[in-house]
Amino acid sequence: ATEIARRLEAHPAVVTVRYPGFGGLLSFDVAGDPTPVETATRLIANQTSLGGVTSSMESRYRWEGDRIPVGLLRLSVGLEDVDAIWADLEQALESA
Repeated sequence: ATEIARRLEAHPAVVTVRYPGFGGLLSFDVAGDPTPVETATRLIANQTSLGGVTSSMESRYRWEGDRIPVGLLRLSVGLEDVDAIWADLEQALESA
């Protein structure tokens, strides 16, 4: 998760990264609608249940509305190879 957070911070499509420096859960903001990013991943499952051994991601805005920033995505980093996770995220960010 630390390496994914570092790479997200350097990506031009990412506005903010929230990662406390431990554990596998982080969140990040993209400018505008996060749906294209959230639905373009192939390895990372789009689901509400976070914290398993496989990576998953979701946008809470669609469920909680104005309490959550529009572009916020929550990511639970699983046990997959960090480069495979990053490749999936990077292609999703580029397609948005």
